[in-house]
Amino acid sequence: MKDQLIAISLNATWRRIVLLLPVAVVLVGAWYAARWGLANTVAQWAPDVAAAQAAARLAPDDPQVHYTLAELGARSLLPEQLPEAIRQYELAASLSPSDYRLWLKLGRARGLAGHPAGAESAFQRAVELAPGYGDPRWFLGNHLLREGRDEEAFAELQKAAAANPALYRAQVISVAWRLYDGDLAAVLGAMGNSPSMRAALVEFMLDRQQLDNAVRLWGSLDAAQRQEPGALRERLLRTLLEAKRFQAALQLQRESGGAAAGAELPTLGNLMNGGFEGPVGPPGKSFFDWQVVPVAQAQINLDERQRHGGARSLRVVFNADSSLVFRNVSQAVVVEPSARYRLEFYVRTEDLKSISTPLAEVVDAGNPSNILAASAPLAQGTRDWQSVTLDFSTAPQTEGVTVRLNRAPCYEPVCPLFGKVWYDDFTLQRIDGSRITRTRAGNDSDSNSRNRAAGVR
Repeated sequence: MKDQLIAISLNATWRRIVLLLPVAVVLVGAWYAARWGLANTVAQWAPDVAAAQAAARLAPDDPQVHYTLAELGARSLLPEQLPEAIRQYELAASLSPSDYRLWLKLGRARGLAGHPAGAESAFQRAVELAPGYGDPRWFLGNHLLREGRDEEAFAELQKAAAANPALYRAQVISVAWRLYDGDLAAVLGAMGNSPSMRAALVEFMLDRQQLDNAVRLWGSLDAAQRQEPGALRERLLRTLLEAKRFQAALQLQRESGGAAAGAELPTLGNLMNGGFEGPVGPPGKSFFDWQVVPVAQAQINLDERQRHGGARSLRVVFNADSSLVFRNVSQAVVVEPSARYRLEFYVRTEDLKSISTPLAEVVDAGNPSNILAASAPLAQGTRDWQSVTLDFSTAPQTEGVTVRLNRAPCYEPVCPLFGKVWYDDFTLQRIDGSRITRTRAGNDSDSNSRNRAAGVR
């Protein structure tokens, strides 16, 4: 087949029209697209109403320009501008009926203008368009609250909190707290009595230092929730300790699940790991346990070669050629108020040299400057295991004491300390009149020593 050349004659007018029509359609579409894009850009950056109106003349069917006109009118805060703002919001919503944000804006404007029915209708439409979002539920719930429909309102507010807990949960709780004047039962009724909501209320109470309510709500959670590690439980424990609520903190610490890991759990009046059979570590592991702070001039370790009872003791090797403040070993113990206690432990020394030797103290954990009892400073030189007993009484407001190793005051500018000291078999007992009630505190060797006079022997 040979190639053929086909020639088209454009002499006829209708043929020219057919060829130019697509070009004209493209040009018209480009013109309208350019106008729309220009109007949209102007509307987004319009500094005033005049610029937004110019954009509306360029693209009257663009919802963005009507939204901008509505926003500029609403921001003026002039009552006479509100009807026009509502009209522009309505135009924007009609041109983009699936955008829930426009219905939210329309609902707020109608509410400000005193049209509650219209506001509710707009908010309901926003909820229908975005049922899983928090914003529509939040605005509808607040509108229903203003209308006095509390039950319907909190049904929506609960859904807002569930959809966006980071943003709305605390706000919803705050609304309920103010509305019901701090009535915790009413707040729970409004917010829902779910475990997650109770946990959120615990955090809300902590923010407002409502410790009694926080503890009560925490106690209402089931055991599995209370034992689950988490930031909220740690925050509650820290807050209780800072507030010197040691008995409540002890209960919380006991719920931490330490027994499952084989750890000894603290109890009321119990000095933990008194025989140093378990490990001792730096502060932070557990408040109710030995707190050992390392220091270069005093090496603190467990020793299996020298012990009074059991398998180990605590050894402190002092090598301080200058002044050393030593309060690096301590333990907080929860006790009963208005009670008498006896602390007993054993100590051994080797080549101890200083005019300011170590001693032991019992201080009020809520007021560490209040020393309840103190032993005599250790004698210099080398001495085998000796028993030390300290009797003390707690005040009516005391919930905890701290047993700590200290150093006798030194009034010289340079006060060196050398030698080794071993500690073992700490026990704490409550004294009821002439009777001593034992509390478990590690090893308890030489039980007859509990009836000796107080002091170092």
